[in-house]
Amino acid sequence: MKRTWPLVAFIACLPFGGTLSLLRGQAPSPGVKQQLLSQYHVSMVDSDGGIVNAGSVLAVAQGGIKANPPSGGTYWYNSHEPGGPIRYSLVFESLEPADFTSQVRYLNVGTRVCITQLDVKPSDVTFYVQTCQPDANGTQWRAAVLFQFQQKNFVQPANLKTIQESIAEVFSLGGASPPESVAPAPELEWVAGLYVIPQAPDNRLQLNADGTFRLVQLGKNYSGTFTMDGDKLMIRQGPGGPRQAGILQGDTLTDPQNFVWVKQKAAPAAAVPALTVVPVRLPSTYVKAQTPADQLQLNADNTFSLQESGQPYHGTFVANGNSVELSISDGPKTTATIQGNSLTDSSGQTWTLREQSAGTAPSGPLLQNDDIIKMVKAGLDDAIIIAKIGSSKCQFDTSTDALIQLKTSGASAAVLKAMFVGGK
Repeated sequence: MKRTWPLVAFIACLPFGGTLSLLRGQAPSPGVKQQLLSQYHVSMVDSDGGIVNAGSVLAVAQGGIKANPPSGGTYWYNSHEPGGPIRYSLVFESLEPADFTSQVRYLNVGTRVCITQLDVKPSDVTFYVQTCQPDANGTQWRAAVLFQFQQKNFVQPANLKTIQESIAEVFSLGGASPPESVAPAPELEWVAGLYVIPQAPDNRLQLNADGTFRLVQLGKNYSGTFTMDGDKLMIRQGPGGPRQAGILQGDTLTDPQNFVWVKQKAAPAAAVPALTVVPVRLPSTYVKAQTPADQLQLNADNTFSLQESGQPYHGTFVANGNSVELSISDGPKTTATIQGNSLTDSSGQTWTLREQSAGTAPSGPLLQNDDIIKMVKAGLDDAIIIAKIGSSKCQFDTSTDALIQLKTSGASAAVLKAMFVGGK
């Protein structure tokens, strides 16, 4: 059995952004976080607390923010409600050792800070910040500000303006990134390149000079950022996620499991294994590998239907190369990646393209929407129609207009649900 790439062991445990299951509405809409991240860009921080590849620079607009020097990943807890002052948690402060709390200081109004992490939850948004430059004593300072909203599940796209106004009471946006905080380009240019395990060359790690990486492993795609700390390659997927280190010596990268990755020599572009971009096939149906009853139908009119955990969903999608952004009707968005015959959602779940095999195709026509309407109008029982769907090769149109036509023709909810699951 082919062993999986050990570096994925620490990538796989890192938090992913959205997932198709978000369409069930069990988490705050990712639209809020996406819009905040488009406005407030997160910086990268190395293992020593130094800022590299700085993102947005904020200026402290409200006094009273407590901060601590970098120590064990701690960010001093502060909270803020719209129109109110900065508040603190006595519980948090009581748990910190006295020698640590004695080092805490207030951030002056106008102090420039960079965002190192941004968290979004149903009722609050948290900014983790660090001063962009050391003070006269060579110390940088960290603080977390929790923007609280009293209404339950307030963090929704409809309330984005209020959320932004609350943030603006504490931090003003508009400073330029400090040029001295950017990692030296020659170091990343030297590291940049394509690395493979000689025994398993299908697993590929592409390190880019801008501090980003892309990984293809067993047909799945991953991406994130990396920094160098001496000979340690510090790799992370997603802002705020934990980091793990590999050792880079010359053209070889040794991962935490002592597997060696070798940097590929320069070659003509056509000779270097590429991350192939394959146009999305339309229409197409993808089935989740772990639970085949879960299916995603992409239609030629850029609508989609999703059957997941026994629930149907509909919406529109936009394809851009290998990336597909799904927008559920009156709901959130999520992004998936297509590589060959596999679709990987942002939680790492694999969906496989369902092919119509010529060798197994029935001699008769496929069961289509018109056939369902004919059976409904003939008065056939739902159980008979559903059994017919389950035993037939099907090619259903589940776009919005088609579903409305089916419902108008008398098709029941049970029949419509069976059409999403499809036949054998």
